[in-house]
Amino acid sequence: MRSRKRLGSAAANALTLLASAVCGFAAVFLCILFFSFVMTRIDVSESVLSVLTSAGLCVGAYVGGYVASRRRRRSGLLMGLLVGLFMFGIIFLLSYIFAGSAGGFSPSARLVMTLVCAAVGGVVGVNSKGGRRFRR
Repeated sequence: MRSRKRLGSAAANALTLLASAVCGFAAVFLCILFFSFVMTRIDVSESVLSVLTSAGLCVGAYVGGYVASRRRRRSGLLMGLLVGLFMFGIIFLLSYIFAGSAGGFSPSARLVMTLVCAAVGGVVGVNSKGGRRFRR
């Protein structure tokens, strides 16, 4: 009986992780869309482009960590770190497949930025007060 409860809890945690990562990727997409609109108006260098993509990833990681911890209402730091790690892994894998490298900042610096932003989002999400919109 206990193992079934743990399995259900593990499945719920995985679903929360996946749903919050999707929200984070949506935020990354919106940031990149906004940045690309801005870049059509002004000319930017490659270093500025790298900063903008990293900022978009950080915003998405924050949103993902926030949503995960708002849904769980506990373990915000851990959930934020897990979401950040998952999102970094997917972004790193996709950039390596399509671009041939994970250009811009070094992958370790980008990992640290992603984990810090997602963890902060997780902590803020657990400690925020509000409606039941994100609860299960």
